[in-house]
Amino acid sequence: MGREHVGKRQYFQLCSAGLIFFIFFGCATLGKINDRQAAEEHLKRGSQLLAEGDYQGALRENHRAFSLSPKAPPGDNSLFNMGLIYAHYGNPDKDYKKALGYFEQLIREQPRSPMLENAKIWVGVINDINNSKKEAAPVNEHLLRGQQLIEAGDFRGAFNEIQKVLAVKGPARDTALFYMGLFFAHYGNPEKDYAKSIGYLGQLIREYPQSPWLEQAKIMVDVINVIEKAKQIDIEIERKKKELAR
Repeated sequence: MGREHVGKRQYFQLCSAGLIFFIFFGCATLGKINDRQAAEEHLKRGSQLLAEGDYQGALRENHRAFSLSPKAPPGDNSLFNMGLIYAHYGNPDKDYKKALGYFEQLIREQPRSPMLENAKIWVGVINDINNSKKEAAPVNEHLLRGQQLIEAGDFRGAFNEIQKVLAVKGPARDTALFYMGLFFAHYGNPEKDYAKSIGYLGQLIREYPQSPWLEQAKIMVDVINVIEKAKQIDIEIERKKKELAR
């Protein structure tokens, strides 16, 4: 009987401990889930407002999203979006300094974010604009619009903007070549063409060995070559299968 009594007491103690754990930690976990869901709703609303041209409203919604999830997703998305809003060519309150601040904050605080590489590209573009002479500013505006149009899925518009930079030999031409490489390699581009992408990236590598885009261009070329080789292997496998099936 004594052992049974002790066993029951231990059982109740274990249950009590589990209940206490749930009260203190389970509620906290549920709170985080609720915060994340609320943050995602604010992000969704922010995207709608941005599409409508309500930049202040979009900024406000992204601020709210970030306040709910500052150190984890979707906080990284809200930082990236706020950078985009301040860099957007249609925003009457466009402010490259503030945009740069948000992109750099994302890079610094959330190094594992899937938005990291895009944020780095934006930092490069904005720094290029800030470091260029006034006469080069229109060229950089074309690049900025091109990047924004790629983000928006308007590939034809992006191509036209980047092409304007390539038509003039200037300090930002290496960036334009890199963007053309991105343009033709982009998975969402209906005119995706890896051969053209490698062509532009190869031109950058040959003609601008001091370009800050050089290493990224080399990496992209290597990645595309791997993809193309994998395709050839798949084609060869299918051919062998057909031969064996005869």
